[in-house]
Amino acid sequence: MAKAKRSRGTYLRERVRITADHTRKAAALIAAGKVEGRGLEYADAGCPGLILRVTPLSAAWLLKTEKTTVRLGDMDALPVAAAREAALRSRLALKDGRHPGEDLDIFSRALERTDDVALAAEAAFAEEVAMPSDAHRRRHGPWTWADLIEEFLAVKLPTLKPAWAAQYPVHLRYPALERLGPRPLSTLTIEDLERARDEIAEATSPSSAARTVNQGKAALDWAWRYHARRSRLGRDPWWQRWSIQYSAGTREHTPTLAELGRTLALAERHRALGGTGQETSKGTLAALWAAVLTAQRTGALTATRLDRIIPMADRPGWQVWTWSGTDMKGGKAGGRPHALPVPPAALDVLARFEEDGDPEWLFPSRQGGRHVTSEGLAQLLTRLQGKEKAGRAGRVTERKEDLFKRHRIRPWVPHDIRRALATFLDDEDLGGAAAAILAHKTGKKDEEHAKLEDVTRKVYARAQRLDLKARGMEAWVSAVIEAYEREAAALDRAEAQRR
Repeated sequence: MAKAKRSRGTYLRERVRITADHTRKAAALIAAGKVEGRGLEYADAGCPGLILRVTPLSAAWLLKTEKTTVRLGDMDALPVAAAREAALRSRLALKDGRHPGEDLDIFSRALERTDDVALAAEAAFAEEVAMPSDAHRRRHGPWTWADLIEEFLAVKLPTLKPAWAAQYPVHLRYPALERLGPRPLSTLTIEDLERARDEIAEATSPSSAARTVNQGKAALDWAWRYHARRSRLGRDPWWQRWSIQYSAGTREHTPTLAELGRTLALAERHRALGGTGQETSKGTLAALWAAVLTAQRTGALTATRLDRIIPMADRPGWQVWTWSGTDMKGGKAGGRPHALPVPPAALDVLARFEEDGDPEWLFPSRQGGRHVTSEGLAQLLTRLQGKEKAGRAGRVTERKEDLFKRHRIRPWVPHDIRRALATFLDDEDLGGAAAAILAHKTGKKDEEHAKLEDVTRKVYARAQRLDLKARGMEAWVSAVIEAYEREAAALDRAEAQRR
């Protein structure tokens, strides 16, 4: 809080982010007859030019500009949020060459009747105040929450790895935050942010809310440090209080084969999820099956190219799926190439989802020329659990039934499949195959660590250990398909009984 000082008009001046606490303090000072001298003024750090002037007999809101001072209304008639709205609208009127006195009178009377700032502002200002264009506001301010997010992401996303860049915006576009979109940053309070945090935690998970808080604070910090004039965030970084009581810890969840099989069966039976009614695409279902059957990292898996798939020598009907080092690093250089033998049983399952698709990708997207993404798989699991999906303004996925909870499936994410495969193959005395399938480093300084410039051409190099991988894949794929068939049959029996 800035130190109080006397202004030239002998008012004691204090620059703060005005809250209801300040109006209550002012009312108490007036009631007790303790306003000293001519009075005091609170200059609002959240709204340029907004002043709360407290005199021995009354308190009023003022807007001070370089050329004039406008009385906005009595303190008792205008809550803090309403005073900021009145100041913003009055400043715009003055720029248009109009005095806002008549508008302010209508605003005050409408607010008294409705106790709703937005409705009162619409009644008083909607027809006469020309709001700045989006482009003008982005360039000159004041920024809204939506402006902040778009400007921040434009700077932040190019610095992230491609896989994370695709997921990063999700946590800043949950419906609870989208509803803050039109609000000027200068009018937001810690209560607004905490309300959004709690809604996100309840609709998704505490971990998602924690990411939202961290990324939201990063966006506000960035605007405050580099764009003070346009963001109008003031001098006090009040949003640093925005937090959540959450500790990530170490994830140790390992889904069972039954849970994986039941999830696959449910995904096939419940393709129309969320509020749009749009069915899960065949490419996404195939990618979910492939994730469970191969336990590969979904960033590389979903971007598997058809020209990287070749027949496997000495194993009729098998294929070898290959990825370059760049593929394995999510578009970054420096990774190790990887090859995975895929048995006919797995290929037969995936053939159920084939359609005339893109000739480039194994898992084509509904959008032509693109492939399914790891984010798309994560969203499918989110929808199966009845959670909201983040989107841009106006695009909110309706919350549905939690099918995981109903069918006794503990929540899992694609990365957990890797732990499930490793546990299964360890029990089958094929732990070495698990490490090879999952592309884990062995720590040996042999040809296994050599960079293969053309992984398709050299896929049979001993470094890829295809025979060992094939033994592990055959056992795992067989177990997954058996689990799926059991769970699908159980769902069919339960459905028949309900009829």
